Amino acid sequence: MTEQAKTDTAQNQLVVIEPASVNALFIEGVGLHEMLAAVRQQVTNIVPDESTAKGRKQIASLAHSCAKFKVYGEGFGKELADDLKAKPNKLDANRKIFRDFMDALKDEVRTPLTKFEEAEATRVTALQDRLTMLKDLGASGGHEFTAADLQTMLLEVEQAALDDSWQELLPQATVAKELAAKRLGDTLATRLKYEAEQVELEELRKKQAEQDRIDRERLIADQAAEGARIQEEDRQRLEREAAQHREQEALRQTQVAIGREAQARCDAEAAELARQQAEDNAAQQAEEAATHAAEQERQHIADEQRLKDEEDARRLADQDHRGRIHSSIMMDLMGLGIEEDKAITLIKHIASHKIAHLTINY
Repeated sequence: MTEQAKTDTAQNQLVVIEPASVNALFIEGVGLHEMLAAVRQQVTNIVPDESTAKGRKQIASLAHSCAKFKVYGEGFGKELADDLKAKPNKLDANRKIFRDFMDALKDEVRTPLTKFEEAEATRVTALQDRLTMLKDLGASGGHEFTAADLQTMLLEVEQAALDDSWQELLPQATVAKELAAKRLGDTLATRLKYEAEQVELEELRKKQAEQDRIDRERLIADQAAEGARIQEEDRQRLEREAAQHREQEALRQTQVAIGREAQARCDAEAAELARQQAEDNAAQQAEEAATHAAEQERQHIADEQRLKDEEDARRLADQDHRGRIHSSIMMDLMGLGIEEDKAITLIKHIASHKIAHLTINY
């Protein structure tokens, strides 16, 4: 900080710090507490009225002066700290005393304003909550409530006093109360009409239910009578069918007896014919079995020879295929500079799975 800057800055400070006293203030602490006491005296001698706008502005100005003086004094301390690095601990301790004192003093000076602002915020919040509750009662008209509930809410709105306790929100509270009373009144009238209609509809439903019961009982009686009539007709029909069944069964048994005699004769003739046919079939089957066994033996020999020929052909083809692949690999290895005998040995080891993780894709 230049000398001119120090002079300009000092003009509007609570206390002027002489450059010659900076060492004593911030290194030895000589005069530090006295200076801080003088600063306190300056800002606490003035007692503003926080209930007025002017007083609140004055409190804010005093707190700002404390913060400005902190920056002013800290500028000297920082400049001195840069020059006296050999004594940083003591210097920083005194600087901290200075900073903490000025912060505490600023908060102390501003306390009346802070308390006023907090009380003002609490007061406004309480008024806003009351206003919101009044508006919510008016908005309740848009929901489904019984007439009794709506009457209770309307009474609560009507009993809400519009007095000085609303303070600056009295006009808004007046409008909200009038609007809530109108909405709830309109909704209550509509709801009363609706509930009266529901009572009438309930009476009509009860009458209809009683008529439905009478009609249902009459229908049950008619169905019971009709069921008895049908049951009697079924009984008579079953008796007639049973008599017819007995007559038919007697006739069937007679026919069965006649049929059994005829069947017995036919069975005897068929048994003889079957015996003769069985003898002929046995001789023919024996001859066919011998012929089939000989044919199977010839076919077995032919199949074994065919499988052997196919296996030989497959093995020769596989050997030829592997040989072509081995020749191709050998040519590639020789192209890489590997000698022919070493290439052949390497291919044999790979084909025999003697080299781990390396195979030939045939």
